[in-house]
Parts: sequence; structure tokens; C-alpha cells
Amino acid sequence: MTETQARTVSVVIPVFNQVHWTERCLNSLLNHSEIARDLIIIDNYSTDSTPEVLNRFAPEFEKRGWKFTVIRNEENRGFGRACNQGIQIATGEYITILNNDTWHMPGWDTALAGAIEKLDAGMVGPHYYEKEFDEEKLLKRSLRFARWNRGKHRRFWVPMMMFFRRSAFEKVGVFDERYFVSFEEIDLRVRFDRAGLKFYMVGDCFIWHAVKGTRGHSHLIPSSHELEGRKLFMEKWGFDPDDLRPGYFTWPERIKRRLQRIRNGIDLF
Repeated sequence: MTETQARTVSVVIPVFNQVHWTERCLNSLLNHSEIARDLIIIDNYSTDSTPEVLNRFAPEFEKRGWKFTVIRNEENRGFGRACNQGIQIATGEYITILNNDTWHMPGWDTALAGAIEKLDAGMVGPHYYEKEFDEEKLLKRSLRFARWNRGKHRRFWVPMMMFFRRSAFEKVGVFDERYFVSFEEIDLRVRFDRAGLKFYMVGDCFIWHAVKGTRGHSHLIPSSHELEGRKLFMEKWGFDPDDLRPGYFTWPERIKRRLQRIRNGIDLF
């Protein structure tokens, strides 16, 4: 057994309704994980069939050696608070905060554990793809992408799948629970910056993410949460979060993003 294979990984997933995304996410974790064996799902008082689906998945995970924990809140406590509930009881040396509207390539956990060690980073995240979902095609594409781009990385914060060292939380703290569902991950990024912790997007791992799977539904994330989160961020840090993307709307940066999309379209990082 290699040093990376000996690592332990906990997966924390806050959920609120949207059970169809949760099912897809859990199936990919069940079938494509290698070293992750601690799964903590925080159900923020879902009113659909989420509780029943989680009960159905529990024995499947447990048969494969997972510790499967569900925390059911009696109200929607927001994203950051739910993440902190999971982090508090996570047992892994590495902790993954995962959106439920994602699908993961085979060996995603081993790939990210290897990358975070090699880069000596506090957090890494995968390359993500947000177009049509076809699992057979995604399997082939994800493995090809990881093979072509292994070892490549760039400074980027990946909010839909954040793979942390536990020691990073010990250094900078967990999510600020004053944010309900917006800007809490950007707040954490600022604390990483100020603590000198490195973070990267890496080419070793590929996931699929639903385009605005959660944020595209106004009843799940009302615009008031965005406004309140931005206001809190600016009061706390003294600058607009958009300042973290200097020149984002300039033509050189737009052209750069366009070229990056072309590269991604042919599976180049």
C-alpha cells in the first residue's frame, strides 16, 4: 500500500431537496471512490423524498465499508453551518466539501489526495465540466482528461468540490456561519490567502457539475441571500468580492477565458 492509499478521506455533502441530483452524486461516489470511506450528509430539512433515498443508500455504502452518517436538521441552517456540522465529526485526514449536483470520475479521491500532497497545498479542486450529462461518455472523457493533464495545476478556488487538509481548518477556522448560502466559500478563500495557504485547480481529477443546479432555482437561493452575503463580506473585509478577480471584465481577460474554454473543449487543461 502506498502512502497516498493509506490516507483517509471524509466526504461532507449538505443537501436540500433536489433528490435527483443527490442520487446521481451518491451513485458516482459509491462506484468511483477508492480511499474515501467516511460519508456525512447534512439534510437541511428536505421536503421531497431525500430522507427515503438516503435510507436506501445507507446499506449499500455500509456493505462496501463506508461509515454512512446522516444529520437531519429541523430547519434549513444554510450551507456553511451544514458544512461545519459535517467537519466537526469527520474522521479523515482530508475533508471534501461536495455539492450534491456533481458526478465524479473513477479514482477522484486518490487523484486529489496525490495532488494536494505533491503541491503541498491546503486545498485543491478538480477540473469541472458543465455540459450535457451522458455517463458513458463522461467516464471515457474524464479518464482521458486526467491522463492528458496529470500534474498540471493553476491557482483557482473550486467551490463545487473543495478537497482540504484537515490541518487547514485548524489553521484558519471553518466556514463563517453568518453567511446563509452565498460568499461563505469566498470568505474562506480570503482567510487561506492571508494565512499563506495554497490552493489550486488540478488536471488530475475531472468532475461533472450541473450548470446552476442549485443557484438556478430562486426558491432554493433567494436573491436576498446573495445581497446579504455580499454586504456581510464587504463589511467584514473592506472590499468587494469581485476585486478578487482583477480585470475580469476586460477584453484581454475575456479572450483568455474564451481560449481556455476552447482548450477545455478538446480536453486540455
